[in-house]
Amino acid sequence: MDGDVDEIEDQELFMREVEAFYRERALEFKPPKFYGQPLNCLKLWRAVIKLGGYDTVTGSKLWRQVGESFNPPKTCTTVSWTFRIFYEKALLEYERHKTQTGELQFSIVSLPDPSGVDNEGNGHQTPGSGRARRDAAARAMQGWHDQRHIKYSEGDEPIVKDKNPSSTTKREKSLKSIGSLKQKRPNEVELPVKAARTETSRQLDTTIVDVGPPADWVKINVREAKDCFEVYALVPGLLREEVRVQSDPAGRLVITGQPEQLNNPWGITAFKKVVSLPARIDPLQTSAVVSLHGRLFVRVPLEQPNL
Repeated sequence: MDGDVDEIEDQELFMREVEAFYRERALEFKPPKFYGQPLNCLKLWRAVIKLGGYDTVTGSKLWRQVGESFNPPKTCTTVSWTFRIFYEKALLEYERHKTQTGELQFSIVSLPDPSGVDNEGNGHQTPGSGRARRDAAARAMQGWHDQRHIKYSEGDEPIVKDKNPSSTTKREKSLKSIGSLKQKRPNEVELPVKAARTETSRQLDTTIVDVGPPADWVKINVREAKDCFEVYALVPGLLREEVRVQSDPAGRLVITGQPEQLNNPWGITAFKKVVSLPARIDPLQTSAVVSLHGRLFVRVPLEQPNL
């Protein structure tokens, strides 16, 4: 019992020190919450420092190991990303200050093999490694570009070799029937779709701006759910550690892509896009997932009023 009391006192003392650090620098500090409960920042601090600090944990893919020590529920599928964001928002500036002033020094520690944690980061190419998945993503992107470039102009028909002349008449009839169907579709389908798109644009007043060279190959779509915004983006050819998502309470979402190899043969370039959402958000509860084929999903919860 005495140990629990001491632990609570240590947490309160640590939080006061961190809050004073941010207050002295006129920086906003909002204690993070995990599933509605205040996060034990002292425990998070000790876990990261024990493994060698932010840079080591990030470089060795150990954020899942840090997050698992908090026993997250099985419904939390973004443990690594969630606890990395918690640390970046609440403790990273504090760690940098401690390191620069010499109050905090990291010794060389023996780290566990990260391959069992994130299944990434090995230098050699194995199934599921970063380089293998990059090649797979690049092949998928190349196929996507090939499909875009193969287009028939209106009235063109594919060349089919057919030695049976009787089948030619049947094919012409089928093509005519297909053409008649295509002529009916705009009246039946396109008008409702255009109306739906217009209605969506009226509901969401969002702007997307490129910072630096324009990256038209990065497609972003924003939808509004009951208690959050859902941001869908295509970032083909980039791995999840090459994509960074930042947010602030005012409703600004910054999506950055930085390929490890700048002079890569696929022509993937760095980019930075700023998405301005029409309402205030909760950046500490924002989560993002990047799939194998460069599909980024960001869930941005709305800011909850203080009760």
